[in-house]
Amino acid sequence: MNEKRSVQLHRMLGSLWSELMHCTDSVGAFVLWNNSREYYIDDNALGLLGMDREDLTCEGLRNVLLCALEAEASSSPAKVITVDVDEEECCMAGFVIKRDTTVPIDMGEIYPLLNQNQLAEKMSEAGSDAFLMLIQLEHIESGRDERSFIRSALEKIGMTSPEGTVLAYHSGLKFWVFVKSGITAPQEFAEDLQKVVKNTAVTDEFGVVISKGHSMTFTGGYVTFSSRKTAAVKEFHYASFALYEAVSEGTGTISSFSSAVYELQKNDYRRVQYFFRVLDENSFMYHFQPIVSAKDGSIIAYEALMRTDRKFGLSPLQIIDMAAKYDRLYDIEHATMFNVLYQLSRNQNFFKKRKLFINAIPSSYLTDEDWSALMTVYGELMEKVVIELTEQTDTSDDKLEYLMNRLKQHKVEMAIDDYGTGYSNTSRLIRYAPQYIKLDHSLISGIDTNPKLKNIVSQLIDMMHSNGFLVLAEGVETSAEMRTLSAIHADLFQGFYISRPKPFFINEISERIRSEIIRYHLEVQGSADKIYHAAQDEPEVIRLADLIRDKYTGIYISGRDVEIIGAADMPAAVMPLMIKEGAVCSVHLRDVSIEAAGGRAAVTLGSGSKVTLKVSGTNRLTKGGILVPEKAELTLEGTGRLTIIPESISCFGIGNEYDLTYGKITSLLSDELTITACGDNCVGIGGGKCSSPDGISIKAGAVEISCSGANSIGIGSSLESSNITIRECFISIGAATANFTGVGALQGDTSVMIKNVKLVIAASGNSMCAVGSKDGGKAHIDISDCELFSNIKGREIVNIGSHKSECDCSIQRSSINLNCEGSRVSGIGDSEGSGSVTIRKAEINIGFLSADSFDIGCRDGILDIEDCTRNVNINK
Repeated sequence: MNEKRSVQLHRMLGSLWSELMHCTDSVGAFVLWNNSREYYIDDNALGLLGMDREDLTCEGLRNVLLCALEAEASSSPAKVITVDVDEEECCMAGFVIKRDTTVPIDMGEIYPLLNQNQLAEKMSEAGSDAFLMLIQLEHIESGRDERSFIRSALEKIGMTSPEGTVLAYHSGLKFWVFVKSGITAPQEFAEDLQKVVKNTAVTDEFGVVISKGHSMTFTGGYVTFSSRKTAAVKEFHYASFALYEAVSEGTGTISSFSSAVYELQKNDYRRVQYFFRVLDENSFMYHFQPIVSAKDGSIIAYEALMRTDRKFGLSPLQIIDMAAKYDRLYDIEHATMFNVLYQLSRNQNFFKKRKLFINAIPSSYLTDEDWSALMTVYGELMEKVVIELTEQTDTSDDKLEYLMNRLKQHKVEMAIDDYGTGYSNTSRLIRYAPQYIKLDHSLISGIDTNPKLKNIVSQLIDMMHSNGFLVLAEGVETSAEMRTLSAIHADLFQGFYISRPKPFFINEISERIRSEIIRYHLEVQGSADKIYHAAQDEPEVIRLADLIRDKYTGIYISGRDVEIIGAADMPAAVMPLMIKEGAVCSVHLRDVSIEAAGGRAAVTLGSGSKVTLKVSGTNRLTKGGILVPEKAELTLEGTGRLTIIPESISCFGIGNEYDLTYGKITSLLSDELTITACGDNCVGIGGGKCSSPDGISIKAGAVEISCSGANSIGIGSSLESSNITIRECFISIGAATANFTGVGALQGDTSVMIKNVKLVIAASGNSMCAVGSKDGGKAHIDISDCELFSNIKGREIVNIGSHKSECDCSIQRSSINLNCEGSRVSGIGDSEGSGSVTIRKAEINIGFLSADSFDIGCRDGILDIEDCTRNVNINK
């Protein structure tokens, strides 16, 4: 090899290659150059491929390497891995690695079998008319007698074959038969072996006959060759292809390898080998497609969709078809359940209120043993799962009942997939009693232009609703289809138009699509209910009593200024306000009491709108708050009082839900703002994350927030960074909750500026934070000219600062009073993080009852205190 090739070789294979070659014979390397037909292959690689250097050519080596690359894992003792190369003329480079082909212990106890590496060594002794056949035993009785059937078959084959015949293990019920020479009539020899298997008397381990009238046989594929002029890897590959041909023709067929047939069908065979490789190596990938509410576009669930690496070129339908053909549907079911639930376990932050739809095959449901193993690891997550029944043939009543009882026991919901395709008929619907019905794409495509189809689907949806089923429209591909489905009251949408499947979970669909969904839903509500549309060309005064009298159920504001007048003694009216996307307007509430309906907010700002909400007198919003979605802006002002009492599992006062994006919020209200939120996830002012860098500003008045639930945020964000400014006001935040942040962020970074404010926080729960970031986010806090009172009882408490992160805190001319009881309590700063704490001209009063407390500063940081009064009492 010339110097140029030697330099290229080392650059492509790496510096460790030559050392590995001398340390172990289990790894070898090769390089083939395209134009010059030069090649390099070391002795290790040659041995692993079952080749010698005599008569070795570049083309011959390439063919053997391609066979090893294409072969299923269980059909080759050597694995070939290629490396990426930049050399234009280099065709192929990589490594050959010895596979572990150990015979399973239980199989070795049945009959003395060689493994494939040992078989490859035996094949080096091949003479003229050598014979290699791969057989697959068929019609073997499962259970306790299976071992006896296998033993009897292998013993008969061994006894009937010429002396020196080798039997080796492949996988499952597949075995190699190798005769090193003398097989001049291979088809006749193979058929003779099959006859003795068919006619053998099956005996147990003590020699007692247990079956004579069985139907055991084998399907086989063989290749013949003379001497060792071809590689063992290639012969393994060709025999495997011959078995593939035999299986395709039917059970009991014996096929010989034909190079002509191989050239014609090798692409199909390659796909089958890829299928087995994906299955045996569990090389599945999964994409996740959102399923959204037809009311507001919020993500309700995701469907897990099976994928494979592009290099395999296998579609999900091809995989299912091949699994059915080769009796591997159970393996697909097993892999799907364990793989998808693993993804769910790794991404639980996306599933606080959401479901995960998993396609299942009822005829191949998991055995009790595998189901128990699944429950041991993932049982607590099963209530978040929806099983889609996707089989293409009927399931017996007994199997169906067993499956349904199993799912109900673990609170797993069910969905009928592809409803309307013929198999998913009404009788099946009654038998399954699912929570969800997924309308097939054939019922969705073109529904906007096909009145007959629209009428049929509309009647189907009405029938589903009358029986308590939720209807999911699957395969929505256009805005017009989505609009039509909204008009006929579909509950959920899924499709490429909504969001394409992605290899990760998204938290929200695009704002454009979500706005369309909301607009189409409002159109439906406007036709079903009676929506009052405020004037578009001039300001308008609306009297709530007149709308109640005329039986209106909502107010839609397009963009002009509106004043809504109620009365102090008037009962709440179910009259939610909806403001158009992009509207810039002022809405004046005067003694108004509004009740939300249908899970919606009492006041909904459209995306991109800029709204000033003025308050006079006494005003009250119940069963829903003020929705400020992404890219919207709300300014609250006036001299009146506003009380907000949202009621839902995930509720908010002003902003958006616990895990959703909210826009810019500013409060200049000079009187009282009271928010009482009760639910699993509660937000006073804020939401999941803020789309505006200006965040939340409160610059006047008195704000009182009360939260009760599993997770609560008073003012700020639950999931990502938040910017908060509070000035010249009084703030009181109370909470009874497991996880809580008063002002700041539950997760993510926060920047909080508090000036000339009296802030009182009283809370009890588990993991608590008064001001700052609770779980790992950085906290930048600036407090000046304030009185702050923190009275918290909990297990882990952060008063002012961050936890295991970085805190920069400045306190000036303020009175800070911290009284807490908990297992671990931090005062000001970060007890386990870094940063700096600067305090000037302040009075600090700390009283902690705690086994593990930290008063002021950062564990790894700077503490700078001047001209301060400090009174610290720990466990006194």
